[in-house]
Amino acid sequence: MKKVLLFLSLLIVMSLACDLSVSIAPPANPTSLPTNIVIPPTEVPSQIPVSPTISAATLSPDPTATSLPISFDGTEVTVDPLTIVLPSGLANGARGLQFPRADGENVAPWEVTPGHVQLKLEGYLLQGKFHEPQIYVYPASEYAQMYPPAFESIRRLDNILYTPGGPSLNADQLPTVPFFNAAQIFSSNVQIISFQNGQGVRFLTEYAQSAASVNNHDLFYHFEGVTCDGAYYIIAILPITAPVLAETSDAGAPLPPGGVPYPYLADPNADMQAYYASITDVLNATPPQAFTPTISQLDSLIQSMRINP
Repeated sequence: MKKVLLFLSLLIVMSLACDLSVSIAPPANPTSLPTNIVIPPTEVPSQIPVSPTISAATLSPDPTATSLPISFDGTEVTVDPLTIVLPSGLANGARGLQFPRADGENVAPWEVTPGHVQLKLEGYLLQGKFHEPQIYVYPASEYAQMYPPAFESIRRLDNILYTPGGPSLNADQLPTVPFFNAAQIFSSNVQIISFQNGQGVRFLTEYAQSAASVNNHDLFYHFEGVTCDGAYYIIAILPITAPVLAETSDAGAPLPPGGVPYPYLADPNADMQAYYASITDVLNATPPQAFTPTISQLDSLIQSMRINP
């Protein structure tokens, strides 16, 4: 009961604090996505949440983080209630999936859902990475009440976005993917970002179940946000690569100039927190346009997002 009351208070704060009214000009040839595709619950990724154990220095928000472009170039796609504009060159299409409600004794915890929408980007700029490019939209209140890890991530979002005195971006208090069975080992390029009727936080990260190197096969751009009215909770997982990272976690993978050597292979007692802190510094110093896709492309994708009531 306490969690329900706390969550209702979070929704009230969100609805009072967020007031966005940016409109979007429709593209010439928008693409409509099917909304009647039902995927059995067994096809939800089999992943369990684990609290992050790696912390980094507190990061300062970018004062331009919430500025939005007036319009968005690209192809508009819709799977109710989500509408988004795919920037040119990022993907050649998208496919919408509708997941029905799943709970009860016979449903794995990480498969619990009040019913949600999943948008998969097709023809994405990067192929063959560990993660697929996907955006999830959940009814926030229902998901938080059904699944404690979702409640915790939404609580963290509230603390980040609506803390009196300004946003707080402490790395060990960032939201995590509720249905992953691994820990968030680091976070870089952290920034508050707004979309058409909501707000959230984006950052680059990687998940692992033990000591792991940061590499381009596993790295992804991660966004979590909520709509202004608190009705919807959004998770985006979008693969991204950096020119200073090895392509894979293999021991023999070449390390590009400026990269940070992975110390664990040579010394199992290595200071992994120092390694992740160095990776964070290097990625924070890498120009946004040097990533593939560029951080600007992925920010534009998120900023174009609109969740229809």
